[in-house]
Amino acid sequence: MRLGRQTILAALLGASVVVNLVLGGVLLAQPGRGHGGPSRGFERMIGRLEATLPETDRPRFREVLQAERPRYAEALQALRASRAEVDAAMLRQPFDPAALQQAMARSSERWVAFSMQFGEALSQALAAISPEGRARVAAAGSPGE
Repeated sequence: MRLGRQTILAALLGASVVVNLVLGGVLLAQPGRGHGGPSRGFERMIGRLEATLPETDRPRFREVLQAERPRYAEALQALRASRAEVDAAMLRQPFDPAALQQAMARSSERWVAFSMQFGEALSQALAAISPEGRARVAAAGSPGE
């Protein structure tokens, strides 16, 4: 069976949307986000993903994400820096809406870059676990849960 270019692009777009929904859902579901410092949000997100997995999948999931970390570490660092830039722009006196908009635009660009890089790593980690584990991660990222 040969897949057409549009089918492949649609599948990639769908996969990207799923990764962003999972990441966004886990990040947005964090109570008190931001109070633990910028370096804790990602680790907390990974912990929430791991907590949804069957116990037997957790070590392999963690091992693959750790092995894949060089793939997304730089993008994660850039994302963290951009969030600090947004905070600084919000607190600046006198307040400059244009500076905030620029900082938010940079943060959005860095979020996209991180999502792409981490999505590749997450795909590898999800490929290494059971179908039940993947189903649990998908359910954890579903809106309204």
